[in-house]
Amino acid sequence: MSSARTTCPECSGSGPNVVDLADLLYSPRFDYFRCRACGCWWMVPKDADEPATRIVLGNPLAVKQAS
Repeated sequence: MSSARTTCPECSGSGPNVVDLADLLYSPRFDYFRCRACGCWWMVPKDADEPATRIVLGNPLAVKQAS
């Protein structure tokens, strides 16, 4: 089984597609990652290889108004 730190939970991308965001985002409890292939963001508890929890950015329920 692959680690949540090296494999995207959305598209299963791995290797150079997985970006460790430790230099950009700090948390005492979680490490953050982003997938270059599909744009998914996720977090993993410090000192653990799983579980991966997806992060939703923005407002997924927002609807564009027609002009």
